[in-house]
Order: sequence, then C-alpha cells, then structure tokens
Amino acid sequence: MRERFVVRTEPFGYTLFDRIKLRHKFLKKEELNDDLTFNGIKVMNFEKLDGEVSNLPNHLLYAPIRVYYELTRRCNLRCKFCFNNSGNSLPNEMKLDDIKSTLRGLRKDNVFDIRFSGGEPTMHPNWYEIINYAKELGFSVSMNTNGNFTEPDTIKKIASLDLEQVAVSIDGSEELHDSIRGKGTFEKAVKTLELLYAKGVHLRINTVLTKDTINDLKEILDLAEKYTEEINFFYMRTAGRALNMLNQIISIDELKEFDRKIESLKPNYPHINIMHGSEVMLMNSVNKEIKQKFGLKMGGPDGFTRFNILPDGSIWPGGYTPHLKKEFLLGNIKDENFTVLNLWRNSPKLNKFRQISLSLQKKCFACPDKGTSCPGAAIEMEFYREINQKHKNPYCLY
Repeated sequence: MRERFVVRTEPFGYTLFDRIKLRHKFLKKEELNDDLTFNGIKVMNFEKLDGEVSNLPNHLLYAPIRVYYELTRRCNLRCKFCFNNSGNSLPNEMKLDDIKSTLRGLRKDNVFDIRFSGGEPTMHPNWYEIINYAKELGFSVSMNTNGNFTEPDTIKKIASLDLEQVAVSIDGSEELHDSIRGKGTFEKAVKTLELLYAKGVHLRINTVLTKDTINDLKEILDLAEKYTEEINFFYMRTAGRALNMLNQIISIDELKEFDRKIESLKPNYPHINIMHGSEVMLMNSVNKEIKQKFGLKMGGPDGFTRFNILPDGSIWPGGYTPHLKKEFLLGNIKDENFTVLNLWRNSPKLNKFRQISLSLQKKCFACPDKGTSCPGAAIEMEFYREINQKHKNPYCLY
C-alpha cells in the first residue's frame, strides 16, 4: 500500500504532498520532524523523493507539483464554452510509446501529480492503459471527464484504476446543462456520478460559472452532496468556443454576489468541500507569505507550481496560454528527452512568463479590493485584455 504523504527535497527544504487531498505545503528543513501534521493528520510515514538541489536556484521549486496532461483533443461533445475547441484529434498527437516515455520522464523529474484531461480523455484509444501506467509509476492520478461515455465498460474501468479523483462536469439544471453540452448529456453525466459513487470512486463536480449557471446553484449543490466529496466553481475563460458566449460572462458584481450566496449556503452542505472565488488558483499560487518564508518567486500557479502538456507533446506554462498567447510555447517533451526540468529551470520564455505573473500579482496586492471584492489575478484574462484593447478583463474591477 502506498504512503498517503510524499516528501520532495527542495533547495529551500521540502514540499509535502497529500495524495488523498491532492494538496501540498512547503517546509523548512527543520520542519520535517516528529510533530509534522498536514490537513489535521499526523504524518507518521512518507515516501521520499530525493534530487540534487545543491546547484539549483533557491527561488524555484525543484519541479512542477502537478502536470496537466491533455491526453487527446478528441471529444464526443461540442460544449459551447470549450476553451480549446475540442472535437477532433490533433493530427500530430503523440503515439503510445512516446506518452509512456513522457510519464516515465515526469516520474524521474519527481512530479507528484498528473491530471489527465482533453478533449475527453476516455476517447483516446489507449486511455485505460495510459492512466493505469501512470498509477503503476507511482503518481497521484486524477482525471477530468464529461461523464458521457461511448463504451459500456468505461465505468468499470475507471473504478478499477483507484484514482485519487474523478472530476465530472455539471453546469446547472438538466435544461441548462443540455443547452450547453447537448441533449441528454445531463442524464448521462448524473448516471455516471451515481455508478462511480456506488463503486467508491472519489468524485468532484466541476462547474463553469455563467449568467445562467448562477441561478441553478441549489440544484448543483444538492447533486454534489448526493454523490461527491468536492465541487469547484470557476468562471468561464474567454478562449475557443467561449468567444461565442461573451454575453454569458458574469460581471465582477455578479461574481461577488455569487460568492456571498455560496458562503451562506455552505452550512447546509457540511459533507462536501465547496470551492469558489478562485480558491484552487489561490491555494496553488506562490503568494507573498510563501515568498517571505521560503524565498520563492511569487506568482500564480501557471509556471510556478504547475505545467501543461498538450496531446502533441508541447509544453506550456498554463492550460489557457496556448489559445491566448502562443509565444509562450516552451518546447516539446520529445525534444527535451522526456523531461521538463531544463525548461522549468532555464527557459527564457518561462522566465518572461513568470515575470509577467509576478508583476500582475504585485499589481493585485496593491488593489484595495484584493481579498474582498476580488480573489486576485488570472494571467490568462490579462492576456485576453492585451490581445484587443477593446476587451476588458470582466473579472477585474480596474
């Protein structure tokens, strides 16, 4: 049986990772002791990932904590706000051998966590073999899915993988969900939740916030309470097919009202972790307090704690970046001999990206609405604003 906790050596000390909660925290060297606790659990034993850190810069992590692996662009749905225009496979998607080499390389890089996405990952012809291989290598493994499967044994296969988390997309009531993702998709997604829940799979619901979605809040929470451990509400990004739905972007005032309402409803759903207000983004960023304690460069999660790999093997600082700022293509995993460490530590493009993120964080910290009306910056929305000066970042007050 694998240990729940994993510790990775860093230039400043350690990163402690909780496989069950998919959370991390940073430690000074002296904090790795007999009194160590995380998420309220005493850390008695852990797996250790060691690497040579003596010549590494102190302001960066040894490697990404998580890699988002877009397994295929192929998808059985055509969701109206899909940011990467999923539908057909890309012409140059990697072959199975290269995918396995990538996973072996990421494991040697001491990456903790792989989240498979798409497209719809189960549309890849070798999806089960690939995800099972990632588990065998020792990663924490999760996946995003639309819950609409074309093969009858997909539920059984997913359950057998013993994944740390399966995130199913639900965007509101049946009528609203089907209007976005296609007729009958809500019923199939809910059935998937029901069947996976019965098999003991750790489930989360992902919900994209739109002007219509915020009116279906109770229905979504009732569904989440019935089947899942967690739900994440996040706002729509302005890329891909979502550019045809700009009238559905919620305003900063609507976002503020949504956050107020959901906080008031949380006591009614004590058994699920309800995340909103860019909580996932914030907890995976390198904030001011972390910078002060550990000396790490400050910035959002993209390029600071996380990386993205697309189906063709291209490496990007974040998942939205390829669709908004193509100049930040960092390289290809095949050309890097199936490791991300050189790009993570030495890429001039990534250093430029990080500097933009740092500047944005500083701007946000100077804003009087940070932490009250606004959760903070998302770099991809600033790229959207930059592309066309007529655009504004709808989630920013300024």
